[in-house]
Amino acid sequence: MSCRPQLFRALRAPASSSGSRRTVSLRTNILGRSLAQPRTPARCIATTAPRLISQTRAQQSKLTSETYPQLERDARFALVTPEHVARFREILGNNPSAIIDGITGGGAGVDAADFETYNEDWMHKYKGQSKLVLRPGTTDEVSGILKYCNEQRLAVVPQGGNTGLVGGSIPVFDEIVISMARLNEIRSFDEVSGSLVIDAGCVLETVDSYLAQKGYIFPLDLGAKGSCHVGGNVATNAGGLRLLRYGSLHGTVLGVEAVLPNGTVINDLCTLRKNNTGYDVKQLFIGAEGTLGIITKIAIQCPQRSPAVNVAVFGIESYDKAQLAFREAKKQLSEILSAFELMDGRSQRIVSEVKSQEHPLEGEYPFYCLIETSGSNGEHDYAKLETFLEDVMTREVIADGVVAQDETQLRNLWGWREGITECLGHWGGTYKYDISIPLDEMYTIVEDTKARLIDLGLLGDTSDHPVVDVLGYGHMGDSNLHLNIPVRRYDPAVERALEPWVYEWIQKRSGSISAEHGLGIAKKKFIGYSRDDTTIGLMKQIKNLFDPNGIMNPYNQRGASAALPHTPPCQPYGADAAASPQEADALGQKFPCSNERPYCQKCISSGRQCEGYERERVFITGTPQNKGRVASHPKKSSSSKKDSSPSYEEPPRTLDITPVHPLTSAWDDHTLVSSQGVEYSVLVSALHTRFPYTLPDHSADDSAPFRIMFPPYAPTDLQSLLGEGDFGIRAQCLARLPSVYEQDDSAQSYCIFFFEHETAYAFGESGSQQMRRMGPAYFSHFPNHHFFVRVYRPLATGFALLRRQDTFVSSPDWKTVPWQRHPKSLLDHLLDLVLLLPAIFSQVDQIVPSEPTLHRRHSAQQLLRDCLSLERQLDAWFQMANCPSFEHPVAYWTEELISPGGLIPFTNSYAFRDANTGLAFLYYWMTQILFHQCIESLHRAIYQPVIDAYPNMWPDLPFDLQIDLNRYQHGRMFAADICRGLDSVLHDTVQPDMLIMPMTVAMDLYRDINSVSQDGLMEIMWIDSFRSRLIEKGQHVAGVLQSQTWSEVATY
Repeated sequence: MSCRPQLFRALRAPASSSGSRRTVSLRTNILGRSLAQPRTPARCIATTAPRLISQTRAQQSKLTSETYPQLERDARFALVTPEHVARFREILGNNPSAIIDGITGGGAGVDAADFETYNEDWMHKYKGQSKLVLRPGTTDEVSGILKYCNEQRLAVVPQGGNTGLVGGSIPVFDEIVISMARLNEIRSFDEVSGSLVIDAGCVLETVDSYLAQKGYIFPLDLGAKGSCHVGGNVATNAGGLRLLRYGSLHGTVLGVEAVLPNGTVINDLCTLRKNNTGYDVKQLFIGAEGTLGIITKIAIQCPQRSPAVNVAVFGIESYDKAQLAFREAKKQLSEILSAFELMDGRSQRIVSEVKSQEHPLEGEYPFYCLIETSGSNGEHDYAKLETFLEDVMTREVIADGVVAQDETQLRNLWGWREGITECLGHWGGTYKYDISIPLDEMYTIVEDTKARLIDLGLLGDTSDHPVVDVLGYGHMGDSNLHLNIPVRRYDPAVERALEPWVYEWIQKRSGSISAEHGLGIAKKKFIGYSRDDTTIGLMKQIKNLFDPNGIMNPYNQRGASAALPHTPPCQPYGADAAASPQEADALGQKFPCSNERPYCQKCISSGRQCEGYERERVFITGTPQNKGRVASHPKKSSSSKKDSSPSYEEPPRTLDITPVHPLTSAWDDHTLVSSQGVEYSVLVSALHTRFPYTLPDHSADDSAPFRIMFPPYAPTDLQSLLGEGDFGIRAQCLARLPSVYEQDDSAQSYCIFFFEHETAYAFGESGSQQMRRMGPAYFSHFPNHHFFVRVYRPLATGFALLRRQDTFVSSPDWKTVPWQRHPKSLLDHLLDLVLLLPAIFSQVDQIVPSEPTLHRRHSAQQLLRDCLSLERQLDAWFQMANCPSFEHPVAYWTEELISPGGLIPFTNSYAFRDANTGLAFLYYWMTQILFHQCIESLHRAIYQPVIDAYPNMWPDLPFDLQIDLNRYQHGRMFAADICRGLDSVLHDTVQPDMLIMPMTVAMDLYRDINSVSQDGLMEIMWIDSFRSRLIEKGQHVAGVLQSQTWSEVATY
């Protein structure tokens, strides 16, 4: 360490009067050797457009739709036509530079090469198929484009400088690219406050150069600053090299101007740091990756540029010492520390090999750290840096190092950090993972990944191994590591070894799978490794609120999560991959397909998929028109000579109908649909029946729509189902659209779900397992959405309440994803809360019977606190539900009792503003009965004297748990409210089965009262009489439907 004074003398040299960078003379490093000059001028990656390594695009490029075959073009989106292009030209003022048209051929000289910049990312990993690029120059033009696209259902992808790493700005199919390159003006800058207002298409380096002339600096610095747009930086919440000093864009962005998918312009360009007026809406657009709208302008806070800047690179022997150096740097340099970058030895070795340059440090070290300080007082900064260096050298934390002596060497040192990304492409491709991990384990993932690839025989020095190496570098200042695995060639075994193993490793340490690059196409399905279900559900709700038609960057949705592999119905769930053709032939010879209905047991036993089964169906039942034969199953082969000739195949009888936008709630009894280009207003309903007795009308031609016949209607006996297996139903969706097959346009159109409870296990798989296998996204489209909302979810909720066990439909995904396209009704919001009760009931049933210990009391208190929180949410729902509408000042009111004859235990009945409002209140009162009983049980358990807490046998409840028990003594009143509303809802509803659950709960309460006090007999008799009226209504509905002619839409 005899050479330390030489370093210190260099640090004491005065700063240049120009103030841009330190120009001290440094001819020695820490070991006293001469600093070798680079053989060739150092290039700053940020300002260099050409790539260091040229690649053949024919070899490197592959369509994103081929790379991700699970992505399918969404049929909701229209194809771009010449008429659309003509309209876009009008919006853009017929400016030839504002549109690149590959649709009409109207653009002179337009060829495939003109689209490469917009269809392909710089890594040649993602490639789209867009044939239309729009380049608006004003916010109004962006608004006009999005409004028209939203009306015409044209998918769009906003694009900035296209420098992303996860494919977020690249189209997948034929989406329209909206480039922000022409929105590139600097609008204003306040040289006192430092607030800057710019267009979203401004290049980052251009803005930073402009600010440098004013003595300010942009609070973001990236390796791609010569190409990237500031709007894209904000849309992806880019982190960069200055985050340690200036924080993230969530803190520096003051305001944004953005255009929503419907063309609405949000002007939130506040240039003040304080604006505490409601929700901070701009934060939703920061990091949204263009899925909520397009950012057109940004207001951002810019700090003053530091006149004294120092950069040094150190060699360090271990990651533990790197952490120690960082801790001491934060402690001793604090306010002047602007960057602390970590690079492992392998990353620096690759840069040296590719650039054919010697590293500034002699020898090789496991780790290198680049440190930058920036401040306003050169002498002060040098003194602090001197103290820091002396300390870490004395303690042998760092082994070697150099400090830049001028601007050229400063850029050269930064080049060893910024050049890593580009040099990694020398061999071919690179698997990149931009991750955040707690600092103490940040580099462990590099070592674990390398060990895993070596164990699997994928990493080695020869060309036989696809993986070149595993290396890590990144921003130690914010625990952000860039895990890179360069490969010689693509090998699916490498990807299988890495994903999802890397994400699972991160999840175990509560890290983030995307620290600053975003999700894009590459990571969207893995978001569940960093976000919980509740957060993902909220993201989906926000997306649906801003972009109900899903046109914005549609294949880069927020909150998409990885789904379980979809298994066909006739293949055991969780079985191995499909057999080879030879194995299939052998199985076919050994286990001939018997075509048993509704499943082929032999195919299931042999582990194969029945020929002809549709992969998209899970609940497959026999249909009326095919006499129980599964429509997708092949007919039985016959060996007789009579049947040896080719058999006649029935034409498909399923009717294709689609809802007409705007989509309405599934609880709207009348829905506008379209079939064969004709629109119909269909009445939507559901009815319980018994499937074995649903028969076709044989008088109709086999190829024509059919008639059905029902057994006598009987409401479901919920109590009889509680002792059976898992809850499940099977159902059919039938439709009657009269003008499709008869000349009667005035006739009523119907869309009806016939369902039957089926709790028995079918071949080892329960009803709920089948539903979970389908996934919530399956029920976001018509008619599956209406089946789930109007049939399955209410019945599953009632089943779970009575059985007092949680159900899978209470999870956040099942409360949000099915409503991605359809709005929720009042009843849907209530059921979201009601679904929280079965899990609470289950816990109560475990706590109450147990011994009265202190632990039991504490558990009961915590559960009571949860109950009171849910109670407040139910109260808030009631206030919302009882708000006046335009037509009715109240949601329900009293009227003369409409019960026909007999004993009348109630003075009057309720009338509701509509049948669905009535259903919602009936379910609310039903919920209150069950919920209040639960709270009473918990309160009794809490106040039961404990046996292990003498002398404190009695509880001393906190204020928030001191409740008024009188509030929970109104069960009989709620039961009376149910009874007073049943007849009114029965009169108006088209789905009488929905009344069974509240009727059952009210009846159970009156029976309990009668068993104790001999009271409630009149109410019991009244409910029995109502049940008869319910059966009459169900039989009437069945009679109306039985007289119609039907076509099948779907089976479940």
